[in-house]
Formats: sequence, C-alpha cells, structure tokens
Amino acid sequence: MPGRLLPLAFLPEGSRALIREIRGGYGVNRRLAELGFTLNAEVKVVRSSSPGPILVEIKGSRIALGRGIAMKILVEEVK
Repeated sequence: MPGRLLPLAFLPEGSRALIREIRGGYGVNRRLAELGFTLNAEVKVVRSSSPGPILVEIKGSRIALGRGIAMKILVEEVK
C-alpha cells in the first residue's frame, strides 16, 4: 500500500522522500526538472526552518527552494 502524499515543505529535517507529483505550470515543472526534481527522484531535507527557504539534497546537489515551490512538490516519505 503506497504511503500518503504530502508537500515537500512539510517534511522535517533529515527526512528522505520520493517525488511523486509536481503541481505547477509548464514553466515551474520545466525549471524543477532542470534542477533534478523529476518523478521518483529521491530528495533529502537538509535544513527546514520556518519561515524561509528549505534546503534539500537531490541527485548529489544541494538546492534551496522557496516554501511556495516546495508546497507544489508532492512526495512520499521513505522510512
């Protein structure tokens, strides 16, 4: 049974998750894909202190995302 989907912005620091859906327009989806945010890619939350950007690690790179964009990336947490 698959886990529930939640926005990337809701994950605590140190969590790992798989990207399952990106709810953005064409431009947002294209830019995130260029940065490595593709379906089934694993992402790790490095730093998340509200308010402010969320720092994630994906495909060997660390990237800071605004909370608005992080809310559009739906993930399934990996245990």
